[in-house]
Amino acid sequence: MFSVGNKKFIGGFTQRQNNQDAYIICEENGTIRWSRYYDTSPDDSRAEALTANAHYLYAAFSCTGGNTSFRATEGAFQGSYGSGGGPKIVYLARIESQSGGILNATFIGCKPTNGKTNTLRTEDGNPAPIRILSTNLIEFKATKAFDRADGRLTPDIGPDVDCEVSGGGWTGVFDQQLQLVQGDCTE
Repeated sequence: MFSVGNKKFIGGFTQRQNNQDAYIICEENGTIRWSRYYDTSPDDSRAEALTANAHYLYAAFSCTGGNTSFRATEGAFQGSYGSGGGPKIVYLARIESQSGGILNATFIGCKPTNGKTNTLRTEDGNPAPIRILSTNLIEFKATKAFDRADGRLTPDIGPDVDCEVSGGGWTGVFDQQLQLVQGDCTE
């Protein structure tokens, strides 16, 4: 949940038969203004982190391979889920706060040298893994789930972001179109 002014944004998921579908609800002064499912594919997704300002809501969703509801917008950092199916990755979206419509979106995934998708999720234990910076850039913090046997992060969290260091975290800074401005591995 995230509040700004009189608005409260609530994100989560609903269990529907064998899968989970991500949703966000916008309340204003205790009245629901809009609610939306962002994924109704036969794959799992959850709204995991939210932040907002007066105009935009930013959401980090988790999703697994085979998701057909989430789409990256033109010019986004990572245009697709990738190959390999199954592992969780992040779908980061800039959402119009009055209607819930997605304006910009990108996938953020991790790929080992075999080219298959590896699990990446919003940063463990961080109450605010998405922040709007004073420059209107968006900071997003993630945790990678699997280290190779040699103790290094699997490389290539998206194009040109190399993570061959010990540890399990990654921080990305994005512009309004969700293009990566800077990305760094963290211990």
